Amino acid sequence: MKDWTSHLTQFDQDKAATYKRHAWWPDRILASYLDEAFAQRPEGNAVVDRLGTMSYADLHDTTQRAARALLALDVEPGDVVTCQLPNWREVLVIALACSRIGAVYNGIAPIFRERDMTVMLRIAESKLLVEPARFRSFDQAGMAVALHAAVDTLRNVVVIGDPVPDGTLSWEDFLALGDQDRELPTPPSPDSVGQLAFTSGTTGQPKGVLHTHNTVLAATKAFVDELGLSAGDTFHMASTLGHQTGFLFGVQMPIMTGSPVVLQQAWDAAEFVELIDSEHITMTNGAIPYLSDLLHAPNFDGHDTTSLRLFGCFGAGLPRALAKRAADQLPDCTVFGGWGMTETGLAVINPPTDTLDQICDTDGLPVAGTEIRVLTEDLAGDAGEGVDGELVTRGPLRHLGFVQKELSEQLFLDGDWYVTGDRGHLIEGTRFVMTARSKDIVIRGGENIPVAEVESLLLEHDAVLSVAVVAVPDDRLGERACACVLCEPGSTFSFDDMTAWLQEKKLTPQYWPERLEVLDEFPTTASGKVQKFRLREQVTTSADTGAPAPDARTAAGA
Repeated sequence: MKDWTSHLTQFDQDKAATYKRHAWWPDRILASYLDEAFAQRPEGNAVVDRLGTMSYADLHDTTQRAARALLALDVEPGDVVTCQLPNWREVLVIALACSRIGAVYNGIAPIFRERDMTVMLRIAESKLLVEPARFRSFDQAGMAVALHAAVDTLRNVVVIGDPVPDGTLSWEDFLALGDQDRELPTPPSPDSVGQLAFTSGTTGQPKGVLHTHNTVLAATKAFVDELGLSAGDTFHMASTLGHQTGFLFGVQMPIMTGSPVVLQQAWDAAEFVELIDSEHITMTNGAIPYLSDLLHAPNFDGHDTTSLRLFGCFGAGLPRALAKRAADQLPDCTVFGGWGMTETGLAVINPPTDTLDQICDTDGLPVAGTEIRVLTEDLAGDAGEGVDGELVTRGPLRHLGFVQKELSEQLFLDGDWYVTGDRGHLIEGTRFVMTARSKDIVIRGGENIPVAEVESLLLEHDAVLSVAVVAVPDDRLGERACACVLCEPGSTFSFDDMTAWLQEKKLTPQYWPERLEVLDEFPTTASGKVQKFRLREQVTTSADTGAPAPDARTAAGA
């Protein structure tokens, strides 16, 4: 049994009481919402996915079996269960089963490979891993076997599909363990850790973000309350359930409202058009490219899309031309944006009353007791109305600690305000406009690229003297990664050299930069620190010298 109490460095009893009094914290666990939906609409649809339709009665029964199966495998309260699956119903089952017995749910996107998975599993001290046998063209089960051998804490591996390697459990055998007559424990406290989520750090090592049941559910509840969502809605999710957007709005939100969720295991705009028509989808959330792809889908005009009433676009500013096109093609649908991160949930959104100008020009207003400030560069005081600075935030949606406890000292200001690493300014008092990120992260199509890790690997190449990876704008994906390199004297370094090296180093293909700039010098501060914002400006205005990277998403099975 793992006790996470000492890691919750930001838990405060007085604030907890305030958050519960205002109902910003629901003071419940996710499994309790499943019980409620099961009692009210047992035959109602819960999930539509690759296997067809699953009712709330089936989801409830399968979750109970999975919870008892976890107990049979000696998973105790506080133990971490890692789930690296595509957008399948089994993700909901595992997350709900963990909630039921007090285990800590850790979802990871299917794109990650052995190098990254080993790091994350060791940080989490995961006790059980759930993997598909294969996704796209990648042998996930083979990787799972290697991870089982490499990670000391990993006791068991469950593989969904065929083949099931020796030493692992099939999904059917796993659930069969739950057929034994085993009493489920008392539900965990909503103030205990319920989720461990990884996010890219500036040091190259992923940050292990710890949410209690209350904080992670608060992020979903704020969204539900703000938009007036209910059991009459039908949700859709194509963003991976292994990321926070997918988990909050593809796992928690439908369970919280007792609604169906339609899961796409891989984004396909034409298929989504068909699903809107057939399943009467009312809401979806995703990166901006999803909206653009939907509006350009070849079958858009041949299907009824009038049920879609809400489309949340997150990860980058919403282009005005795209918003206007959406208004023309989806006149009954409200398209809106927001700002958030794994640590905070979607803490700022455009409310339904926002105008087109407000949606395109701002990220919106704070929700559910969330407070935001924009500070000066030295974090010594407020930057002032309309002045860019460093965004800090606090409130009921914010996480309460890290697996790596030392991060709390680095990233919490005055032991309270979370330093997000994002930059922007405030207008109208509390309306936030994000303009840049101070932290070293590129967000490509909603996917965070851990810049420090990529830079570290490139620096190991004999020809590379110095490297800085920066974001460059992209019309469809929002950003792409550009590697800026200074070469060792007498050496050369090409785009093909870079991709071959990163492949040799077994870096997840989605992290490979899609452009290379070999420069003579970097812009620096007086102290010699690379000024990445100037470097971004420099490479954005220069002609592309690289070539598109190999189709990494297909190769990696994203």
